[in-house]
Amino acid sequence: MVRSCRAPRASSLLPAACLVAAAAACAPDDATGASSGQSGGASGAVTDTAGATTTTGTTAAASTSSGTSTTGAASTTAATSTTGTTSGTPPKFDVGSNTDLGPVECGCGNSDWSYIWIANSPEHTVSKINTRTMVEEGRYQTRPDGSGNPSRTSVSIDGRAVVVANRMGGVTKIWARPEDCVDKNNNAMIDTSTGPNDVLPFDQEECIAWHSFVPETTVQRPVAWTSGVLNPETCEYENQKVWTTTGRNAPPDKGPNYCGAGGNWVHLLNGDTGDVEQTVYIPDSDVPCNSWGDWGFAFYGAAVDPDNNLWLSTFGAGKFVKVDYQTLEYTVYSGSSYGITVDSLGRPWVGDSPRRFDLMTQTWQSSGLPGAGGSGIAEDLQGRIWAATQGGVGWVDRDTLAIGDTVMLPFQGIYRGISVDIDGYIWAVRLGGSEAFRIDPNDYSFEMIGGLNGPYTYSDMSGGQLSNVTCGTPAG
Repeated sequence: MVRSCRAPRASSLLPAACLVAAAAACAPDDATGASSGQSGGASGAVTDTAGATTTTGTTAAASTSSGTSTTGAASTTAATSTTGTTSGTPPKFDVGSNTDLGPVECGCGNSDWSYIWIANSPEHTVSKINTRTMVEEGRYQTRPDGSGNPSRTSVSIDGRAVVVANRMGGVTKIWARPEDCVDKNNNAMIDTSTGPNDVLPFDQEECIAWHSFVPETTVQRPVAWTSGVLNPETCEYENQKVWTTTGRNAPPDKGPNYCGAGGNWVHLLNGDTGDVEQTVYIPDSDVPCNSWGDWGFAFYGAAVDPDNNLWLSTFGAGKFVKVDYQTLEYTVYSGSSYGITVDSLGRPWVGDSPRRFDLMTQTWQSSGLPGAGGSGIAEDLQGRIWAATQGGVGWVDRDTLAIGDTVMLPFQGIYRGISVDIDGYIWAVRLGGSEAFRIDPNDYSFEMIGGLNGPYTYSDMSGGQLSNVTCGTPAG
């Protein structure tokens, strides 16, 4: 089901009664609400003078395809810069920076198709929605046992695949288009889902590429593709990797979805096979997994910067972590909150209320946009940072942090899932709802697609963030 509605701009705000009527026209028959664009006016940034502390770590890098982790020791220092070392021979990677993008005729990223992948957590599935037609073209199980409780998703730079992290453990790669899928049963066709009412058993779905599970995992939330390297002869991306993290030792009264004492593991997977190629262990002394007493959520969100370095947020631990793609050294900073993104200039941000991390001063700069109780965060193609706010979604200027407009959406609740697709449309997914909204970045009109089941995704679910940091700087 798709419904459209035009949100009034700030210069043409309507009386409340008119807003209710307008929302009713675009919402399902049993819903009322308001849809409006409200203009902000605040300017400048507020700096969090609490600053950031860093941790010097010693990381053991392990190469394995079995999914086992290698433990490394770490020590805390009062220094304000990282001088960590890596034991053994440092891994060698091709970094997918802008200088590696090949000849201009190849282009950068993908523009031929566009999908957003939204996890239906209680149903243990993920929906593939065409962002241009607003049609759900497939729905897939995310773990072999039909369970998993999926949440974060990440789309590859070429748009060919998604990886889905299950909070109960395990990452699954799914091809976006039948051209890449494999006829596993040799029946001369690709057996794959065609929509929300056509979910195939995991082992019969031929667009599932692989599933990777690290032994002993009890929680796994963050997941993020690296860009890989563009081959100028084939115009295809090669050597793509997948970052993810795991936690263990969930207390018996909590079970999967959580972790206990024992630290955190960061893994780098082979994007083609799902094999674990590198593992970094981060002990509780640096980032506690059991930050809520005897339990915790482990790392909460992930995003990569232009050099494919991994940035991780936490919820409850008050820590913010960078893992270097080349050396696997990690740095721990103070401060974090919920969703995470890295803008096209390489600067990390976190929601709820958007805050930007200054890499030079190692301090946080706050925008002042009111939060909504936990939000994803994303940059659009006009240099604006979007997050959930009270009544809908809003943006702040990427460079000045000035508060911009708020787009009010029809239903009460938190629009926790925030993403920007490769065409620049903003997507908002309501926590506990059944719908997602596509918002026009210019006039704030929106369309709604329904039929989701408890969606809970606030990562780079459309691939726009990876495209931004890989392919260049949107207009600011």
